[in-house]
Amino acid sequence: MTEIYLAESHVLLKTGYRDPAIHRHSSAHAIIGLGSDIRIVSEGREVICRGALIPSEAAHTADGMGSPLLVFLFDVTSTLSEQIGTFRMIGPETAGEIADRWRELEADYTPDNYRDFYLGTLALLGLSRPARRISDERVLSAMRYAQSHMYDVRIPEVAASVFLSEGRFSHLFREEAGISFSGYLVIRKIYSAYMLLSEGKSITEAAVMSGFSSPSHFATVNKRMYGITATDLVESYRLHRIADI
Repeated sequence: MTEIYLAESHVLLKTGYRDPAIHRHSSAHAIIGLGSDIRIVSEGREVICRGALIPSEAAHTADGMGSPLLVFLFDVTSTLSEQIGTFRMIGPETAGEIADRWRELEADYTPDNYRDFYLGTLALLGLSRPARRISDERVLSAMRYAQSHMYDVRIPEVAASVFLSEGRFSHLFREEAGISFSGYLVIRKIYSAYMLLSEGKSITEAAVMSGFSSPSHFATVNKRMYGITATDLVESYRLHRIADI
């Protein structure tokens, strides 16, 4: 079963990664093997290790070699993406401690225990608690606009809402957020779809209500971004909504 822990600042997956094709996405992330060494390929480099930190937009894949993985995907607009600027392996002792803490969390899951696990994992990885790096109110306003008009968002309308030309807005958004506005929209649409799934909507309903053209479009984007296949979602998954940390 794929476990999905959904917060504003990150997504955590416990998954087997059935189809570990090479992919890239905007979220920096950490991958940790829960049972043994895993195989990671990043930017053409293959390593066997217990885990790794992988920067934003790095082409990569991971194979748990029969064991489940923990995969943290961090909000690209937060300071965590800046902290994970290069690929680096996670030592076996650190990965082992994270795996032990995970098993303790599974045995006694509460929102407070999850918070302690998440912040403790960041500390073990040498990462500071994340904060939003965006300060320009026009970009923050555009994000709020996008979230309230998720079904049908167009860049010219968003730019006009913050009194900027389309070109100036696109440049400013990427400069502040570290991602294009269209890329940010994809992330928010996936987040919206997961929120709707957690409220009991079907995959078809969640996909269409979040602005995807079809359930298959959602499934394709979801696999590219998070590595979760449509089969994973249809057959067996559990989604937990986490208050922002």
